Amino acid sequence: MFSKIRKRVTYANVAMTLALVFAMSGGAYAAGRYLITSTRQISPKVLKALKGKAGPAGPAGSVGAKGEAGAAGKEGPAGKEGPAGKDGNAGANGESVTGKEVKTGEAACGKLGGSSFTVAGKTDYACNGKEGKEGEEGSPWTAGGTLPSGKTETGVWGVAALPGSFAGGVVEFASASISFTIPLKAGLTAAKVHIIGFGEKGAGGNTCPATSSLANPEAEPGNLCIFRTQGLNVGSINSQSVETEEEGEAGRVGALVIVRPETAKEPIGVGGTWAVTAE
Repeated sequence: MFSKIRKRVTYANVAMTLALVFAMSGGAYAAGRYLITSTRQISPKVLKALKGKAGPAGPAGSVGAKGEAGAAGKEGPAGKEGPAGKDGNAGANGESVTGKEVKTGEAACGKLGGSSFTVAGKTDYACNGKEGKEGEEGSPWTAGGTLPSGKTETGVWGVAALPGSFAGGVVEFASASISFTIPLKAGLTAAKVHIIGFGEKGAGGNTCPATSSLANPEAEPGNLCIFRTQGLNVGSINSQSVETEEEGEAGRVGALVIVRPETAKEPIGVGGTWAVTAE
């Protein structure tokens, strides 16, 4: 038996056997000392075998807090202009206003007459104003541009002056204007202008009615009645026409009230009411 073994033992067999033993012992030694630090050191087939299956999905987590709004983005470029729309349908023709006279006595305006205006089947009327005597409804009260006969205008006036406002500190006179809203047909002479003192009433007799006063200014036809307050440092009061500049008179459109002081170096202050009645 040993003879058979000796026949098969050769130098090559011994060398191979020793190489195998050293390789096995050296590999085991290396396996005990080698540290794996990366999956690249492991064979892909081994990695695949080691990889487990994915587990089931976990439950959904709670909703997180709302984050802060982000900054607005840049405005995008303008879009292309769209195609032109189709023309709309033509509208219906409008209706013109037609008018005609409404004769006196027709039911729409009665005795007054006037005009009627119709559009879209609806008619409206413009009737003439009423006619009547002067002073009644519909009458042109200011016909001719002057105060009608027997009609009265009233108003107030007042004046104040300080000596320091004049040269030398002396007040010679001061004036206030009376303006007729509607002019008279003619100015008034001095005999038709009356200055009524403080606390006094009119004298009547084609001048100022006996019932007239500072609180109740009245004038008889063709007269101007000027009523005064007590006043301060008042010496005399007179009127002056603004057209003729004649003292004591009144013009068509009004008059000036001229006030002269008792003491030239003292302040003046006075006022009152007035009334004028057309002739």
